[in-house]
Amino acid sequence: MEYSSADPAYALARTQEEYERLGRQAAFLHGTTERLLRAAGLGPGMRVLDVGSGSGDVALLAASLVGPAGSVVGVDVDPAVLTVARGRARALGLDHVRFVEGDAASVDLDGPFDAAVGRLVLMYRADPAEALRHIAARVRPGGVLAFQELDLDPSIPSRSLPEQSLWTDTGRLVIETFRRAGMQVRMGRGLFAAFRAAGLPAPAMLDEALTGGGPDFGGYAWLAAVTRSLSPAMAKLGVADPDDLELDTLADRIRADATDHGTVVWTPSFVGAHAVKP
Repeated sequence: MEYSSADPAYALARTQEEYERLGRQAAFLHGTTERLLRAAGLGPGMRVLDVGSGSGDVALLAASLVGPAGSVVGVDVDPAVLTVARGRARALGLDHVRFVEGDAASVDLDGPFDAAVGRLVLMYRADPAEALRHIAARVRPGGVLAFQELDLDPSIPSRSLPEQSLWTDTGRLVIETFRRAGMQVRMGRGLFAAFRAAGLPAPAMLDEALTGGGPDFGGYAWLAAVTRSLSPAMAKLGVADPDDLELDTLADRIRADATDHGTVVWTPSFVGAHAVKP
C-alpha cells in the first residue's frame, strides 16, 4: 500500500536480491501465516485482498486456500516487485491471482472483498489504525481482516539459551535499526489496539515464534539475510558498520556459534490478529 509523507522510510532494500530474500523468508514463515489465515476463516470461493503484497507470497498462500473458485488481488506500490509476483503466479498457472500497483486504500478495485490480509505491513505505517480503517472499507460486512506483524521489544532480554550468542547480538542490531528508522517495533502487540481504533471488533490473536538449534535450523540464514538487507540503513543510522558485520560469512558464523555452544534460539514473536467486520 502507499506510504504517506508521515510514514517512516522503508528500511529494507528494494533490489532483486531482496525480492529473493523475501521468497526465502516466506518459506520460513509459511506455517505461521497459514495458521493465521485458516483461523481467520479463509476458505474456498472467497475473494481476498492482499495488502502490501511484495513478491506475492501471502497472495499465493491465500490463493491455495480459496482455490480456483475464489480470487486474490495483491496490491503494492513497488512495480518491480509486482513483476516478480506476476511471474510467480503465471509459472504456477494461478489464473485467479492478479497484482495491482497502487495504494490498497484508494486504487481502483472491484469490490467489496470477503477478506483483507497482510503480513509485515502495518509496522511501516505512522498510523496503523488509520491504515486498517481504509483497508476495512474494502471488506464487506461479515468479511474478515487478518494481519501478522513482528513484535520487537528492545527491552526484553533474548529468549535464547544461553542468552549470549552471535544470534542475540545480531538480532539486537536488527531491532535497533528498525527502532531508529521509526518503525512500529511493537506492532505485533499493538494489533489489538489498532483493530479497535479502526472501528473493528476485538480481534482473536495468535503469537508464534520459530525456535531451533543444531546445524540445520533455517533461522540462521534468515537472520543473516535480514541483516544484509538492513545493512545500508544500519550504516546510515549509525547502528553498525557493514564491514564489521562480515556479511558474507554471517549465517555460517551464527550457525557455528549456536552449534558449538548448544544454543537454542528463538525468533521474535510473529503476532497475528483477525476479526470479522460488523
